[in-house]
Amino acid sequence: MINQNVYIFDIDGTLTPPRQKINKQFASFFASFCEQKPVFLATGSDYKKVKEQITPDIISKVDGIFTCMGNELWVNDEKVYFKELKIPAEVQLWLTGQLYESKYPKEKCGNIHFEHRTGMLNFSVAGRDISKDIRSEYSNWDKISKEREKIVKNFNKLFKHYNLEACIGGEISIDIQKIGSDKGQIFDYLSFYKTKVFFGDKCKPSGNDYSLYQKCEFKFSVDNWLHTSSILKNIT
Repeated sequence: MINQNVYIFDIDGTLTPPRQKINKQFASFFASFCEQKPVFLATGSDYKKVKEQITPDIISKVDGIFTCMGNELWVNDEKVYFKELKIPAEVQLWLTGQLYESKYPKEKCGNIHFEHRTGMLNFSVAGRDISKDIRSEYSNWDKISKEREKIVKNFNKLFKHYNLEACIGGEISIDIQKIGSDKGQIFDYLSFYKTKVFFGDKCKPSGNDYSLYQKCEFKFSVDNWLHTSSILKNIT
């Protein structure tokens, strides 16, 4: 066992604004932090999206990047392992039905609602190809309507027999994976560290950070990257 803290960071909403690049000043500070501490990133996104948001300097300094809810691990730009997931037709059809039942204006929705990633499916009623402004609008609408929360709750009742579970993803989506193949598995991969310290923004029971947040010995539920930055400055 390594008698040292390991730091694990979600990306969207924790190190960056949702689906946007990391702030330049914060990136410089965070890169320095990564030089001094063992650091892993943990995201529901795929590796391509990580590279769009996180600077090469940070990527070169972290010890590893868990993508697709921990179903992939990347170290030094190489994929160390990956898990696959096959979604039953019944599940795909039910999710398609949710698109038609949604009360969110159809004319504002995009066309890409399903994104199959390693070991998981990312589903979005609003669509992954909508503009930044519409993303924010849907996110605010969802906070009032609780649409994603309701879909997650119903999904987890209906499809437990497939060993599948859903949770709220980033700003507009839902993450679906095998039960136990969520971010919580990252804790087990890093069990050789004495203490795991986690930073995430979706740490409530329906959020995709919750399982890892629950397990870690020390954890911070943050509001945004500025909140993360202020905490880290007290640590360093």
